[in-house]
Order: sequence, then structure tokens, then C-alpha cells
Amino acid sequence: MAPRPVWKTAIVTGSASGIGRGFAQALAGRGVAVGLVDVSADGIGSVVETIRAQGQRAEARCADVSDAGELQAAMEDLCAMLGGLDLLIHCAAILGPGTFMDQAAADFERVIRVDLLGTANAVRAALPWLRRSCGSVACLASTAAVHGWPALSAYSAAKFGVAGLCDAIRPELRRQGVTLTAVFPLLIDTPLLSGTSIPPILRQGRRLPAQLVVDETLAAVGARRPRVFIPRTVRLIAALHGLAPSLLDWYGRRVGFEP
Repeated sequence: MAPRPVWKTAIVTGSASGIGRGFAQALAGRGVAVGLVDVSADGIGSVVETIRAQGQRAEARCADVSDAGELQAAMEDLCAMLGGLDLLIHCAAILGPGTFMDQAAADFERVIRVDLLGTANAVRAALPWLRRSCGSVACLASTAAVHGWPALSAYSAAKFGVAGLCDAIRPELRRQGVTLTAVFPLLIDTPLLSGTSIPPILRQGRRLPAQLVVDETLAAVGARRPRVFIPRTVRLIAALHGLAPSLLDWYGRRVGFEP
């Protein structure tokens, strides 16, 4: 087995619950000093208590990733407290389900601000510190960044933007010694997909444990891979989008609406 990469410090956005919480706890378990960012002060406070109770290091700052100034201040505080930054895991996102015609414009725009602009804000805020350490970034995209799905227009648009942003800035960051991995998970068992308001297409198939995303992502980042598809069958969806997108269109029409 290849040795694990040596990360001394990491920041995880969206770390109050779900995949982000899983990343924070997994990294702390490896001896990494972890900084947590989320809009939920109670949520990240609970994660910090859990990590510290196990004798590991964690700090937290409450911030909305869509607010560039607020996020910049939070990142600077955390990096100063941690003594640097080796790894950024950007998970913060909202789903914003709803058909395009029925969804309020403000709700659509909120998803774009949080999911897409929030990604740009997070990378930009962390970059000065990552340059110093020749560190790494992992950005959570989605299978919705591979093909757009009914009742997920805002989320699909934002995540396509995240994937495109990652492709565009990856070579720029590499010239500065920083690597970037884009993560494309399928259906993951997290609070983001809980509740009764999720669209029909997200009720299909078996949900995978969040820990799988954590493990696969950290392995990919450690190996400096540009992309990771979780599970690997997501590669098939990506291939179909390029070779036979009408098949995915048919699937979206068939299962993307209420019966």
C-alpha cells in the first residue's frame, strides 16, 4: 500500500453534518489539525466537541461561503490558529430542488451563489496559504455536474459550473504548486437528500455511505488525481453524456417527474 500523505492541517467547509462532518472526523482521526466552516454554529460546535473529546485538534468559524468577505475572514482566522493550511475540502452546498418554472428566481440564484460562487470564494480564500505549503484542494461536484436532471436545474447548473471551474483553474493552481481534485459522487446518504421535498430522480437507487466518499476522496487527493467518480459507475454516466446523451434524457423523462 502507498503511504498516506502527510497533512498537518486541513479546513473543511460544510462540516456541520453529512459528508463534511465525515471528512472533519476522518482527518482528525489521522492526526490532522482541522478547521471547520459552516453556517450552523451549533452544528460545527458539536463536531468540534466530538473531535476534542477524542484528544484531537479542531477549531471552527461560522461563515456563509457565498459571502466572500465573511469567508475570507473565517479562513484567515482558522489558518492562523492552525499554523497554516495543507488541505482544503470544500463540501458546502445546498440542493434547492424545484422545477425551473415554479422555482422563485431568488431561490435559484441562492443555489448558484452558495454552490458555485461559494466554491470560487473558498478556493480563493485558501490559496495564499496553500501556495506556501504546496497543498491540495478537493471540491465536491456531483453526478448532476455530468448530466442535468429534472427538478434540479439550479443544482445542476451550479455543479456543472463547479466542474468547469475545477477544469479551468487546475492547471493554474498546479503552476503554483497546488493540486485540485474534483469529486463526482452519486447518491450519498446525507441530510442533503433527506426529507420529502427531494425530486423523484433522487429517490432512485441505493444510497451509498458518506464514509465511502471520504475514503475515496482522500485517496484520490493523496494520489494527486484530478477527478474521482464515486462509485466508479459514474464514469459510465459521464461517457453516456458524451456519446449518447439522449439515453440520459430518456431516463430523466422517465423517472424525473412525479407519477
